Amino acid sequence: MYLKRFLLLLFGFLTLHLSPLPSSVKPLLEFQLSPEHPLHIPYMADPFNTDFALNVLFLESEESRPAYLYKVQGEGEALIYEGYDIDQYYCKGTTLIQMRTGTVIPVGRLTFNGGGFFPSLSVEGVFKGGFRSIFFAYSGTDLLGLDGTYFYGLNAKLGEYLTFSYGRKHHSAHVGDEILLRVEDNVAHEGSLFDNALIDYVRQDPITYAISFNPLPHLRFYGELRMGDTGRILKPRLATESTLEDGYRGRELQIGVEVSTPVKLLGDFTLALDLVLHESGKFIPLGSGEEKNGEYQRYMFVYDEAAPWEYEFNILLSQSLTPGDHGMQARLQVVYHKGRFPLFAFHMSKGSYIAVGASFSY
Repeated sequence: MYLKRFLLLLFGFLTLHLSPLPSSVKPLLEFQLSPEHPLHIPYMADPFNTDFALNVLFLESEESRPAYLYKVQGEGEALIYEGYDIDQYYCKGTTLIQMRTGTVIPVGRLTFNGGGFFPSLSVEGVFKGGFRSIFFAYSGTDLLGLDGTYFYGLNAKLGEYLTFSYGRKHHSAHVGDEILLRVEDNVAHEGSLFDNALIDYVRQDPITYAISFNPLPHLRFYGELRMGDTGRILKPRLATESTLEDGYRGRELQIGVEVSTPVKLLGDFTLALDLVLHESGKFIPLGSGEEKNGEYQRYMFVYDEAAPWEYEFNILLSQSLTPGDHGMQARLQVVYHKGRFPLFAFHMSKGSYIAVGASFSY
């Protein structure tokens, strides 16, 4: 008797939700393969946005230009940066060219439409990756370096205003071959620089949490917390057992806001602010040797639990050339950056710049 009632209820449920519905009625569950755009949109002012971009960078002064290429020796309390003066061998000036290329690929999306009683919930698998590079401009176009990143995980959207992201992120640094050749040929050293450990910056974040909130159609707040893999892949290896006992986890916190307004016959005009905090700022650099462009030739590091996190920020002004607010858009943009030089291998170089260029992004 109970089995008969259950089968009748099941038949009714399937008839209701699998039979053809009026176009105005959404099915309770939907699956979409390879959606057009991701649920959790990349941050426009992110210093490592996975977009397509070409910018001209105008450094505030020569103090904002990297002076040393560091060789890493040891780890933990014995870690030392030994710098090779590269500033004297590549082209002078304060103008650089930045290129970024990347993509975001939603793999598949499952949506629960709520049935009119609950907020909708969508979940998708996602992969994104990209590169950013810096070249010198005008008097020479040597490649200073490039960085790579990838992320894979899950995005989700709850209702109309909240999106979430969870997954694993990876960053790595690569020094330009032309700069290495100039250093190899001109800087006094023993053996071969190619056989020794130059700066090896790798950041592996096994856990990344992110949230984005759109209370209004043209207003967005977001935050992202990245937990560093201090036990396996986090280079240079600054952390020790004692710093881990004190709670150090190589974390990064990224927060930001985006405000847009539509412009007639064009697209949105956007003001965005992005702030990144690095827990590694608790390792205080003790510089020695010759100082150049605000950097010292040699560094040792001392951990201070009470020290503040290092910060960097971007302020972006952007004008979309694509009407509407869906999918990829062509943009003209201006960015003001203060903090780390935008290549991981040269993160000891601090300063500011203005970037002027164009992008194609979400």
